[in-house]
Amino acid sequence: MAWSWAIYLYLWMAGMAGGAFFAAFLAERFAGLNNNKLLKLSTYFGVPLAIIGVILLIVELGQPLRFWHLFTEFDAASPMSLGTWILLVWIVIAVVMVILWWAQNNILKGMSGTVGSLIKLLGWIELIFSVLVIAYTGVLLAVSGQPLWASTAFLPALFVASAVSTGVALLILTSSIGRSIPNRIIGRLAEADAIVIGIELLVLIGYVIWMAISGMMGAGDALSVLISGTLAVPFWLGVVLVAVLIPLGLEITNWGKDLERKGVWRAIMASSACVILGGLVLRAVMVVGGQL
Repeated sequence: MAWSWAIYLYLWMAGMAGGAFFAAFLAERFAGLNNNKLLKLSTYFGVPLAIIGVILLIVELGQPLRFWHLFTEFDAASPMSLGTWILLVWIVIAVVMVILWWAQNNILKGMSGTVGSLIKLLGWIELIFSVLVIAYTGVLLAVSGQPLWASTAFLPALFVASAVSTGVALLILTSSIGRSIPNRIIGRLAEADAIVIGIELLVLIGYVIWMAISGMMGAGDALSVLISGTLAVPFWLGVVLVAVLIPLGLEITNWGKDLERKGVWRAIMASSACVILGGLVLRAVMVVGGQL
């Protein structure tokens, strides 16, 4: 077992891309924003993240030919093969949606309704694959035999919560570009992120408790690496503080406040930046810790 920095960057980027689309789709359909602006943001920023993630996977495999071998056959029993295909389909659908949005505004204006219906259908399909991408980033480690990764189902749940949280944070940060998204929507995204971060905190606590009391071989030693061993500093500072407690505190403190106030706006932006950085640290700590 020798996974490098490329794997945790891959997991972080893929999870954030899937989480952003998932959050944007739900906001567009159920939060009263029906102009596709959030969905476009999640797609425009998600596609590069997903593509970079695939490139990092190639780097990790070391030999490009080994990477292309993943596409010569579909092996549902192989987490790497399954995840690669899921991410590839996600990227293809997202790129098609980008092309259709461009065509709808340029060369197919007379067929705007038909194109819009097709985009809506693809959006539902992409939502399904976004869920699969998010879930995959948590399951990949859990199917291994390493005690830190495979001792409990709390780890996949933790990665899922983190992927959604970082996805929402990405939407908040990118929506500040040009202020194209109404402040009320950004505020609701921040409130939603606070709820997801709260869930992430509960899952993290559950993960630590389960590892401590499960009695599975190697689980206690693996946990000690995180909470008191060589990874204690990045775990407590990067994961617990930066990824969870600081953004949760900022978002609860500014819940329902007017984002026109500079202090509130800066707090929400700072919270989102912490979430994204902390999501990276979480994956780094787990990938590195599972190999010690």
